[in-house]
Amino acid sequence: MKLFKTDLQSRSGRARLPMAFAQRPRTFVLPRGYILLELVIALSMFSIGVLGLARALNTSMEVANILNKDQRVRIGMRSFLEEVRRKPLNEISTSTTDAVTGVTYTSSIERIALTTTRGDTLSDLYNLKVIATYSVGNEQREESVDVYVYKPATR
Repeated sequence: MKLFKTDLQSRSGRARLPMAFAQRPRTFVLPRGYILLELVIALSMFSIGVLGLARALNTSMEVANILNKDQRVRIGMRSFLEEVRRKPLNEISTSTTDAVTGVTYTSSIERIALTTTRGDTLSDLYNLKVIATYSVGNEQREESVDVYVYKPATR
């Protein structure tokens, strides 16, 4: 498109631009620093989201550690129970501390007298109780298990 001198001048003699180059009037002008404000708000929202995710991850890791410790305590109780159950009657009541996990295992025995349907009394039956005491954070916990043990009198 060629522009001639006559096209650019109006009748009044002033230069005029074609419509393609004409400046359109602005209806809304953004204040200075508006984009910076949007950026600060977006970064703040992003950091709050990341902080929430980090807190959720930390909480889930703490819960996983507590569950792992509970599982180790139960495995230790099972081992301690099997060990104590095989001992002679006078050595069953004992206590030991696992230095690795910080758990104290205590066993106690109590005589039980059960009567059968025929009227016979079972006198060699005992209730073996194992208690595991440990701490999780600031909380003191205690787990226990009861097992009936048959220990006939040795002659």
